[in-house]
Order: sequence, then structure tokens, then C-alpha cells
Amino acid sequence: MADLYTGEPWTLEYGGMLLGGSSPVVVQDVTGLLDTPDVRVSDQTLLQRHGVVPGTDYLGGRVIHLSLTVLDSPGTLADLLAVFQPATGDKPFRFSVPGVAGDRGRIMARVRKRSIPVGPTYARGAASFDVELFAADPLLYDDGETTAKLLPTAPRGSVAIFPMKLPFGFMKAGAVFVAQPAELAVRGNSPTWPVFTITGPVTNPTVLNRRTGERLTVQLSVPTSEVLVIDTRARSVTLNGASRYGALSADSTWFALRPGGNGLEFDDLQGNKNRFADVRWRSAWL
Repeated sequence: MADLYTGEPWTLEYGGMLLGGSSPVVVQDVTGLLDTPDVRVSDQTLLQRHGVVPGTDYLGGRVIHLSLTVLDSPGTLADLLAVFQPATGDKPFRFSVPGVAGDRGRIMARVRKRSIPVGPTYARGAASFDVELFAADPLLYDDGETTAKLLPTAPRGSVAIFPMKLPFGFMKAGAVFVAQPAELAVRGNSPTWPVFTITGPVTNPTVLNRRTGERLTVQLSVPTSEVLVIDTRARSVTLNGASRYGALSADSTWFALRPGGNGLEFDDLQGNKNRFADVRWRSAWL
């Protein structure tokens, strides 16, 4: 049975295969984890003058090189060839390297190149195996996903109070202040994109970042037990898997979670104190 990846320091995993540690695959070198990804620039050349007008810079993809040695072990080389195949799409590349991405990180990557020289060392049972991985998203993420609940704080739901009758209230039954904004502690050194999941019944749900004033409001009613998902990285809004992107309000802004504290709160028009939003994210490093 193949050894399983457990996050032991100085081990890697790709396609379910352990690299390093107790595995017959020895990790000789890994490059690209801490290197700067390619940068896409949008500078404009100044006419008849030296210099440029600086534009906004964006990161390109990340290239990671693995240098491995495959020791003589029945089936190990064949397993590596099956796992590290180009044109097979992205897989999680997980790594446990002290000081990198919180010591245990991951990145989605695909195989672009591989090299296995067939020579004297190969014949003696120690094959060199070099692989180039490409990650379209250059950020390194925490291997563990963090989750939290956003509770309603100040519901918008209200009822008419005039003519005044006793007993009376300024909000619907159940619409009360029930929590302070959730303080989400995000690790890493780079913003990361959260996913919000909201289960009905709710009406016009809103997620608000109290620190920045950014908000996401979906103008629709979510029936009981139906699920609304807002994926900020994918820029998608789905209800039971069907797109509801057009229901985003005009003042909505796609926002990321910043490293450190993020004060978020959930709100819905019904003012139901039992409603909440689940949020999940992975801390990110560059």
C-alpha cells in the first residue's frame, strides 16, 4: 500500500502520491515556491520622451520545478509516470516546507514538462525525475480550509408602527440585535477570496465588510432549505447550482479577505435571527 501524505515536514504530495519522507521517491530540490510569479504590466510608452506611464501590474501564473530521485522500488516509477502526465488538468500540489505558506500549503497545478534521463543511474535503480508544474493561480494557500458563521446583527426588516398599538415594536418579531460583526482572523500575507453559503428562507441577503464598507447583496428570495452560494474568486452567484448573477445589486463589490482581522456581518430583509451565512476561505501567501 502506498504511503499517505500526513503533512510531515519536508514532504510533498501530488495526485495522491507521497514524495519524500518514507516514500521511495527522494526530493532533491524544489524551486518556484518562494519565487516571484511572472508580472503582467500595462505601462504605456511616453511619446517623444524617456520613460513610461505606469499602469496596474497583475500577477501571472507560477512555475514550480521538482527534482526527484526514484529509488529502485517495484512499480514506483510507473506510478510516477501515471501521476505526472501532461494534459490531464489541475490537481492539488500539497507541500510541508517549514516557513512556506504557514508550514503546510497547497496550490492547484498541472504538469507542463517532465524529464527522465535513461542512463547509468537509471540502470542502477536510481532514476532522475524532473517535473515542471504550472499554477494559473500564483498564490500559495493554507492546506486547511477555515470556516466560520456570520450572524445577523442589525436586521433591516420593519413593520408600520402608526397608528400605534400596544404592544408595539420597531422590527418584525424575531428581528433583534443578536451578535457583533464576526471578526475573521486571516493568516498569510496576501488577500484571499472567500465563499459564502446561505440557506433559506432569506430575502435579499447581504454580506457586509464593516472595515471597508464593501458589501455583496443578492436581491432575491431564497426559499426554505434552498442554498445560495456566492463565490468571490469565481465571481459567481448560484441558487441550487443555477446562476443568479443578475440578482446582484448595483452597489455590490467583490471583496477579498485581508490578512489580519476582517469584521463581517450578515443581514437579510426578513430579519430572521435564526438565519446565518457560512463563510470559508484558505489563507494565502505570495
